[in-house]
Amino acid sequence: MTVPAVRFGSGVVAVTGASGFIGRRLCESLARDEVRVRGITRSATGMNVPGVETAIAADITDRDALRAALSGVSTVVHLAARVHAKAEGIGDPGSECSRINVDGTALLLKEAVAAGVGTFVFISSVKAVADQSDRVLTSDTPPQPVDAYGESKLEAERLVRVVGVREGLRAPILRLPNVYGPGMKANMGLLFRVVDRGLPLPLRSVRNRRSFAYVDNAVAAIRGLMTSPAAAGETVYVSDEQDVSTPELIRHIARALGRPARLFPFPRAMLRAVAGSGGLLSRFPPFHLTGDSLTAVLGSLFVDTSRLRETTGYKPPISLERGMLLTAEWFRSRSEVIR
Repeated sequence: MTVPAVRFGSGVVAVTGASGFIGRRLCESLARDEVRVRGITRSATGMNVPGVETAIAADITDRDALRAALSGVSTVVHLAARVHAKAEGIGDPGSECSRINVDGTALLLKEAVAAGVGTFVFISSVKAVADQSDRVLTSDTPPQPVDAYGESKLEAERLVRVVGVREGLRAPILRLPNVYGPGMKANMGLLFRVVDRGLPLPLRSVRNRRSFAYVDNAVAAIRGLMTSPAAAGETVYVSDEQDVSTPELIRHIARALGRPARLFPFPRAMLRAVAGSGGLLSRFPPFHLTGDSLTAVLGSLFVDTSRLRETTGYKPPISLERGMLLTAEWFRSRSEVIR
């Protein structure tokens, strides 16, 4: 992907969640253009990006670590988040979403203002607005989050907006759909494995519409928001701008992998019923159709990127087809290493 070089003067760009899927890609992109980048991460493991300085903050609520990491910083991109409200040995996973996503963002904002940061790009999620919707999500769609993660991201958005206005901080917000590409995990990674194995999927009858973003398209959107004066107080969405149904997505994956798309019809109502019968389908790989994964397979969730285009000039540098091919190449190389 080619992104025009951006100029930040003598200031440093700090990226939280720098060792993550999107954070690492953003750091690599900025470093290639000789931007001074400081990756804020919980551990130095996996942060061997040439030209990127590493700052360790074992917890996003560690005030001293954040204060040290933000010294000399002019721009912050806040990617670090608790993404899923899952147990992981914690009694109340919802409270962890609040602690990391809300309290952590509040502290980071406070320290950023104290450090003289001028731009704070907050990376949010479509989940702050909806889990599924048959209507396009726009910047004006009333938010109705349905889980602890979505609620925490929406509350963090409100904090960013309040502080941005009060302190004169450039504080654009980017809501991400499902992001895929080299290094991905979660549901998209599962779909690639299933299709590669040639396993049949009971999804041919699904009629939905979903937005996706290749990781470099997400990076291009972030970089546009970092530098565009017109985006200062905006809340925007990004995508590949090629919405697809679940069967269409599987066919794209199959073509990229050089595999047949083995789809067969199955009544949607029955699929929901079986998936909800004590988690029956979750016991039989590759289905795992319970909770969020069932919603992702059957429901619609698509976004309008017009505000992002108007304020930053965004155009997806990578098409859905190309993104799938690049992801398939990574998947194949990774599979060879595992074998």
